[in-house]
Amino acid sequence: MDTLTFLTSFLGGGILGALINWARAERSEKKEREINSLEKQIRELYGPLYYFISQAEKLFELNKKFHNAYQKEYIDTEYSQDEGTRKILDEETSQTLGIANKYISYVQSNNSKIKEVLDKSYPFIDPEDIEIFLMFFEHHIRLNTERDEEGILNTPLRIYKHIGDISFLRPEVIKRIKEKFLSKKERLEKLLKK
Repeated sequence: MDTLTFLTSFLGGGILGALINWARAERSEKKEREINSLEKQIRELYGPLYYFISQAEKLFELNKKFHNAYQKEYIDTEYSQDEGTRKILDEETSQTLGIANKYISYVQSNNSKIKEVLDKSYPFIDPEDIEIFLMFFEHHIRLNTERDEEGILNTPLRIYKHIGDISFLRPEVIKRIKEKFLSKKERLEKLLKK
């Protein structure tokens, strides 16, 4: 009986050890798969999107600074009605608004890069992000279709009102991309520390 007890405990201990080792290996493989998946998503999709979104935010800030300065210098300030003064003011306001609008044209170019990243890396899109990226796509296509090279709306105003406003880059798209990139980066860092 002692031999039978010894064999049972030996085999039971061996099986238990094997199960523990299998569970550790399974957990390690699962962690490694998650790390690889996050790294690919960050490298191929959410990282590049974050980069382009951050650029767009800076361009919007520059545009806003120009509009604020325009408001302060040309709208809130009284100037002489003299023809010479008016001519100078017309030139300066046109120049200022032209520069401000140029920053927005860079946003539009940047949006083309965002679309390229989305088209190239669509397999890495989280399912819950599909709708917001489709919204981005809709606005991007509308900007390129409904406006001419100078940014003037081609869509008749009566129709445009029914279709809805076009945005260069909707705030919720910016917010979602930033949140996703930062949360994925944070998750990856935690996994790598374990």
